[in-house]
Amino acid sequence: LTIRLTASHGGPNPGASEVVILDRAVSDGELKKMVKTGQRGILDRMPWVDRVEIAALRELIDRLERSHAESPRPYTEAMDHRRRLDKLAARREAQDDADGTIDEELARLQREVLLFDVDRILVIKRHEIVASHVYTYHYEGFKAGGGLYVMSLKDPEALPFLLADSPEGQILDCDLSYDGERVLFSRRERESDVYQVWSVAIDGTDLRRLTDGAWHSYNACWLPDGGIAFLSARKPAYAYCWDAPVGVTHRMEADGSRVRLLSANYLNDFTPYVLADGRIIYSRWEYVDKPAIPIQSLWTINPDGTGLSMYFGNGVISPGTFMEPRPIPGTHKIVCVMTGHNGPTRGALGVIDRTKGVNAQAAIENITPDVAVPPVDQGNGNTGGTKQYSNPLPLDGERLLVSIQGPLLARTFDGACQSLALPAPDDGMQWFAAQPIRPRPRPPVIPSTLKSAGEGFVDERWWEPGHEAVEYATVYVQDVYRGLEGTVERGEIAAIRVVQEIEKSRVAQVQYRAFGFQFPVVSCGATYAPKQVWGSVPVEPDGSAYFRIPANRPLYFMVLDAEGRAIQRMRSFTHLMPGEVQGCVGCHESRLETGTMTRRRLALERAPRELTPPEWGVTGFSYARIVQPVWDQYCVSCHHADAAPGGVDLSGDRTDFFNVSYEMLARRGSLSANWAAMDGSPPPPDEPAPLAKWIPTYNGQEQNILEVRPRFWGSPASRLTELIMTGHPDGEGRPRVAMDATARRRVFAWIDLNVPYYGTSLSNHYDRHGCRRMVPEGFDALIQEVADRRCGGCHGADANGHARIPRDFWLRIDNPQHNRFLKAPLARSAGGTEQCGQPVFANTDDPDYQKLIESFRPIQQLLIDRPRLDG
Repeated sequence: LTIRLTASHGGPNPGASEVVILDRAVSDGELKKMVKTGQRGILDRMPWVDRVEIAALRELIDRLERSHAESPRPYTEAMDHRRRLDKLAARREAQDDADGTIDEELARLQREVLLFDVDRILVIKRHEIVASHVYTYHYEGFKAGGGLYVMSLKDPEALPFLLADSPEGQILDCDLSYDGERVLFSRRERESDVYQVWSVAIDGTDLRRLTDGAWHSYNACWLPDGGIAFLSARKPAYAYCWDAPVGVTHRMEADGSRVRLLSANYLNDFTPYVLADGRIIYSRWEYVDKPAIPIQSLWTINPDGTGLSMYFGNGVISPGTFMEPRPIPGTHKIVCVMTGHNGPTRGALGVIDRTKGVNAQAAIENITPDVAVPPVDQGNGNTGGTKQYSNPLPLDGERLLVSIQGPLLARTFDGACQSLALPAPDDGMQWFAAQPIRPRPRPPVIPSTLKSAGEGFVDERWWEPGHEAVEYATVYVQDVYRGLEGTVERGEIAAIRVVQEIEKSRVAQVQYRAFGFQFPVVSCGATYAPKQVWGSVPVEPDGSAYFRIPANRPLYFMVLDAEGRAIQRMRSFTHLMPGEVQGCVGCHESRLETGTMTRRRLALERAPRELTPPEWGVTGFSYARIVQPVWDQYCVSCHHADAAPGGVDLSGDRTDFFNVSYEMLARRGSLSANWAAMDGSPPPPDEPAPLAKWIPTYNGQEQNILEVRPRFWGSPASRLTELIMTGHPDGEGRPRVAMDATARRRVFAWIDLNVPYYGTSLSNHYDRHGCRRMVPEGFDALIQEVADRRCGGCHGADANGHARIPRDFWLRIDNPQHNRFLKAPLARSAGGTEQCGQPVFANTDDPDYQKLIESFRPIQQLLIDRPRLDG
């Protein structure tokens, strides 16, 4: 039986495209045979490997001879290779192939040309890590076996030389030092262990473990100054939409000492490596008011943690993920793996030329067209097909090595010449991370701009109790209007707001997810992250600003008008080291601009400003604590459970996930109402338009990351803002309410933060739906039993014969008597609405009415004993 998985409609994607189910268990021998067949199948699907185009091979020989004429290893074999090629070409032309060897000899020659300067390679043998997502490769898919080897590519009789064994564990990755003498690698010694970084001499001596602790440390690479960059999950943080521990970029000395944090990411960094100019390039998961799937883009940072900058792809949704970036020698380009959000970390190979634009589709060249990458307007960030390529390693500007799910391939970037460099192991494992064993150019050391050697680096445990002191960095903006020309007039921007995305610091279980993949829930399908506003600073008349921000925090900026509404926002984040000074040209200016100032900006004529904190305090933004008091003061006297004009009740009563006013303003009329309707039905056709315009972040909404027009999202585009600013006029245009500026700014900030409800990602209820939902035990069965007895005559029955119950997509927990299903059947004389046409419950003493009310008592007591963290 073969099952093909063609799509994933909003739920977990198993990362597979096809599953074969056998009618019996198979033996180890049969399994090995199946695996070997699958490895042959890889090459069967790649018939161009070892197929030689004589003209292309001749051109390659000529190019390599020229490009390596002055190199430490010149291409001295070129003349002999050219002579052999001419003879074989003449034989092919004359059809002189009686013994059938021409193609074999041509394939052998092409392999020698592609590998002319590669004698031995460092390579990992292990099983493939079949992870559910690209960010889970460091803790999923464990299968023991393999090791770290030195292999000869020139001597077929040479035996593999084992540097480090892993019979019960797994080696993830490796990196050879610039002098070719020492190897870094990440290894789990057994499944119950975490990855640790090790080093060993290239002759197999002096094996050392460099890291320790109960967290994964992995993806290490050598730095030009002799240190090591690596990823570590030592800070408690987890993916918002999964149970993955988050690994971010750190550095340490070659002996494992002085571990220091470089990245303030609250989601995963991936596969750091050093560019030719000395910067670290790595992939980074983006999540600022964006859907989860499409954004794993490329960033750079200096080895001291300063100078964070987007390198490529933060506004590209296809491919969804760029991984394993490697500089192509002699060029300004990189090669990387292009893959999707779900499934293993392999895919197509892309060459990125960012001079064509740092978010331009034209800058991406798929050099493996056999693995298609969906166009930007047709994909959700995932990549289908065979996805066999991983671990690209350029040999020069012409050639690279790449793993292909078992074998190792040598090829040219243009694909004209491709040869099998190393056949797949015969034990069902695969080759990974191949690197020539030879010295390579050491990039320049970038001098630290921090205060002095060692100062300014972030202490490795700064988040623990006793390390909470906030350190600061400085930001200057030359002109916020740069990049907003034509849409924002000068003088409209009054201030810059600084916002932090708060990490998910405790693991939760995926089966409790809600509103897409939120657990604990933070919003109704908008922001995944709790938000904390650090404050704001004024913008000078010339558009400049100069101010201090907290260091070591993932921060993003908004530009505000005089009313506090966000004209434009970053949908990304930055972070600075303590004492660092960094500037930008403007708001959404090109990343390739030099940013030269033609005159001194006004902001620089004074010391950097301090942030003015919001009046509600510097803490996680809680809707119930910050926004609900506004409705209580100005609106609830009219908009309450017994009188809700327009159907809008702005009470603060808690509901199953949120509170009533949040249900009205954020969920009602939004896509999330359809997404999270408890009975699976869509909202009614007369559902009103949503009052707050927020950015949906659940799967299927990936296109919205390309919508970056000013005022398109948030408070400037929301009907709620219009009602507040006009005083909510009556039918004759007379204002009914005059909300003060402080209250208005609270509401606008909530909308512009993408409508968070909870100010924390922690919970007291990790065993409930969304780690938040409060529903009386057995309530659905109870209300259905009552309805079947007393409501079916009017409302009819569903397909299962049960009475239909008109219910909202939310459930009021506080004051449950105001739920529609209790008010509608209750007589008007008893305080109901009698919307059923006749009283079903004559009064509140009705036993069924009381039974439903009493069912809420335990959940109300639970909220007293263990608060839900709404406030």
